[in-house]
Amino acid sequence: MRRCLLLLGVLGSGWLISSTPPKPAAAHFLTLRRNGEAIVADTLSSRFDVTPSAGQVLTLTIVPADSPDDPGLTIMVDEFKPVPAVYRFKEILSGHVREASYRVGEMSAESKACQLNDGEVRITAVDLEHHQLTGTYRAVLCQTNVARSAAKRLVLEGSFTYPYEVR
Repeated sequence: MRRCLLLLGVLGSGWLISSTPPKPAAAHFLTLRRNGEAIVADTLSSRFDVTPSAGQVLTLTIVPADSPDDPGLTIMVDEFKPVPAVYRFKEILSGHVREASYRVGEMSAESKACQLNDGEVRITAVDLEHHQLTGTYRAVLCQTNVARSAAKRLVLEGSFTYPYEVR
């Protein structure tokens, strides 16, 4: 009986030593700057979604921490492929939907309202196992809730290593 327990202990400890623990997902972060000023992003309310269709759409929703009930910055990129790539807003003329909107408090702005639509989403790494994207974004938006002469131009930009959901 004692040999049996000893043998089980040796076999059990050998199994534990040889098994490898699952690889943890890389830590995630999300930054947001508006016209160069850092804004803390609410990582609980922010989300990245990818539609599972053939012409996948990547939607980045980045919510400021001081306005968790507002939509914040939303960027839509169609024809998304889960590989490192650059998706430029200028390509909207080619029929691609690549646009951004920003709604926080009384401010409302859209990339389509600007004459120059030069934003981009740059994906530098994709972790398919953990559904995580790494990259940067830059969106130029013009205020839409005021008279054109009083409209402000906003540049929203940041970087991320952030999980995405397929919905």
